Amino acid sequence: MLWKRFIVHRRSVMMTWLLSYLAILTVPVLISIFVYVQSQAILKSEIYRANNVLLKEVRETIDNQIQLAERLTTELTWNVRIRGYLYSNQYKTPDSLDNDLYGLHKTVQEMAIYQSLYPSFKTYYVYFRDQDLVLEPGVYRSSRLSYETVHEHQTISYPVWLNIMQSNNAGKFIKLENRDQSGSTLAYIQSFPGNRQEPPPGTAVILLDTARLMEVIQNVSEYSSGQVMLLNPDGQILLSTQQTDGPGFLPGPELAGDSGTSFTEVNGQRSEFLYIKSQNSELIYATVIPSNLFWNKTDYLRKITYLGLGISVIGGLVLALVFLYRNYSPVRSLLRMLKHSQGKTANADNEFLYIQQAISDTLNEQEKTQFKMKQQSNLLRSNMLSRLFKGRMEHQIGLDESLSAFDVHFLSDQFAVLLFHVDYERFSMHLDELPGIHDKSRLMQFIVTNIVEDMAGAAHRGYVSEIDDHIACLISLNEGETEQHKQEIRELAEQAREFLGQHFNIQSEISISRIQRSVEGIALAYREALDTMEYMMVVGQPGILMIDDIARNPESGLQYTYPIQLEQQLINVIKSGDGDKTKAMIHAIISDSMEQQLTPDLLKCLMLNLISTLVRIIAEVGSNDEVLPVNSPDWIAHIMAGESIKEMEQRLLIIVSDVCAYTADKQKQLQQSSRTRTLQQLSLEIKSYLGEHYQDPNLNIAMIGERFGLTPTYLSRLFKEQTGSGLLDTLNLLRLEQAKLLLRDSDHSIKSIAGQVGFHDINTFIRIFKKYESMTPGQYQKMI
Repeated sequence: MLWKRFIVHRRSVMMTWLLSYLAILTVPVLISIFVYVQSQAILKSEIYRANNVLLKEVRETIDNQIQLAERLTTELTWNVRIRGYLYSNQYKTPDSLDNDLYGLHKTVQEMAIYQSLYPSFKTYYVYFRDQDLVLEPGVYRSSRLSYETVHEHQTISYPVWLNIMQSNNAGKFIKLENRDQSGSTLAYIQSFPGNRQEPPPGTAVILLDTARLMEVIQNVSEYSSGQVMLLNPDGQILLSTQQTDGPGFLPGPELAGDSGTSFTEVNGQRSEFLYIKSQNSELIYATVIPSNLFWNKTDYLRKITYLGLGISVIGGLVLALVFLYRNYSPVRSLLRMLKHSQGKTANADNEFLYIQQAISDTLNEQEKTQFKMKQQSNLLRSNMLSRLFKGRMEHQIGLDESLSAFDVHFLSDQFAVLLFHVDYERFSMHLDELPGIHDKSRLMQFIVTNIVEDMAGAAHRGYVSEIDDHIACLISLNEGETEQHKQEIRELAEQAREFLGQHFNIQSEISISRIQRSVEGIALAYREALDTMEYMMVVGQPGILMIDDIARNPESGLQYTYPIQLEQQLINVIKSGDGDKTKAMIHAIISDSMEQQLTPDLLKCLMLNLISTLVRIIAEVGSNDEVLPVNSPDWIAHIMAGESIKEMEQRLLIIVSDVCAYTADKQKQLQQSSRTRTLQQLSLEIKSYLGEHYQDPNLNIAMIGERFGLTPTYLSRLFKEQTGSGLLDTLNLLRLEQAKLLLRDSDHSIKSIAGQVGFHDINTFIRIFKKYESMTPGQYQKMI
């Protein structure tokens, strides 16, 4: 049944556990694989390094022999006696040495000295091409005899040997196989330098002791169980720990670099090929090891690792299945219990999801039940506190039972009330930025309730309730001094107001009552806090205020400073249109009254008195056919609707500014009208004066100005503004009109007429007459 459920429900917890166990099992398996890979790499590295070290030892030993061979070759090449024979022209003919056989004997005796200096070599000789002689240590022979003596046990033929001797060889190694297949000899051949077009004059040959060299490479072969060999650049095997037929060439890849490794086929077996090149010559030292021998240790390690991994995996799987069965048994029992208790089958693919859903459903039901009970409890407690604030608890027994039922416990008989007025609109605007919040008012009450009760509980005990659009907190105080309690309550209010504003953007004003010393005094404390809050709202004093801070002077009674004399001064200032002075007087009146700490009702009465003064002024300065600035019928209600005296004052000052602007404009209009009438009367008087005195020849603007008490310039400007013509032009026109009347009477001369109308000079009269009439007086007289 268990495995059937496992197969059907692939998302079952069994699958999850099994995968978890397998994941845990995978960790050591992966670690083992990693350790195996690293061990293999380290082991391979060590194998390569060990063989490389052995090859370096072989290289060092054989390179020393090669250096000795090169040194001996150099000494033979630069030997004075040998060079004297090889490079002298007198020894070119066959019989040329007959006269110098003693010198030749001395030369080979000198060559014998090198045997003691280079004991590691079998022998050495110099081939003399022109005389076909071979100079050996202590003896010289013909080439044929020397070949038969030195190389009699080797497979190389005389023609081949002679060809090598007569060819250019620059430090070349040649393998010489023995006839009895007992080994080989390594020959180092160095030709004497000569002309490039001709064979070399001679060749130095050094036969190395291969037995000594084989002892060195045999040690490496025994360690690596492989074949150690010495190769020339062409891949020919010069020296090997295993016998090879013929010259012996090693097939394989190109040997690039100073050292390296590769794979090759040797005798039909896949083998590891390790090589290192000589530092002094072109020889190559190599080791060829069959792969099965080379990787014997790594193969053993791999088998052990695979065996261990197999055992671990099989054992881990068996243990995983055993623990899976044991661990699933409690889950199966729990599923059966839930099935019987809830009456439904666990159809979920995952058992834990089903159990989680069942527990979640149970907790949700429990939470809903507790939430409903808490809501009802909070509502009933809030109702009980509201009745306590309003003094409606009639029976002491009922009060004690209610307090105990709602977990309200008083610390002493000292109480105080904190009344909160919160800015719901600002808090609501802040919450608009957060989605998913619906009942904002309840959230705000919840925040304030928890924070205030927690802060109050630090030193005393607090109980918060919502009542009449406010939030009230009843503080049950510990025993102590009253002044100390006042300070603690104020600090509590400051901390709560600051915390609510900073963390929740809840702006609040807080009023604090006096400390009452009985349960019955709680209602009085609430009324004190309510009166203090009303005072804060009317006065416009935000923040925190205790009722003791607004204690009024009993001598002030029901009075505020606004006598009739002050009202008349205000009326006069408003009528004068001085807005700044009017605002200053109204602000001073209201400020003086607020300093007296009057009740909110008296402050409202003061505002109504100021409004009534403004109404009378508007009635006096207005008329039926004029549009007054205060044309709204509800402007008085708008002023009195302000939440505080300061707001009422601001609204009143706006209306007063409009009225002052209106009265100032009206005063300006009246002044302008009066000035116009005065100027018109002055113009008429001037014209009358001109009509009476135009015959006076001395009449001028200065005389007229003196008559009316004005300067000539100002008088002329005023007259022209009112009449549109200058004063002098008006006088001249008046005189010309009178002159034209006199010119109609032919009995008067022009000179006489000029004198009668006020002209001293007849020429002046004629010029002015012609200016205005475009003709002379005589022409005018003839025309009429």
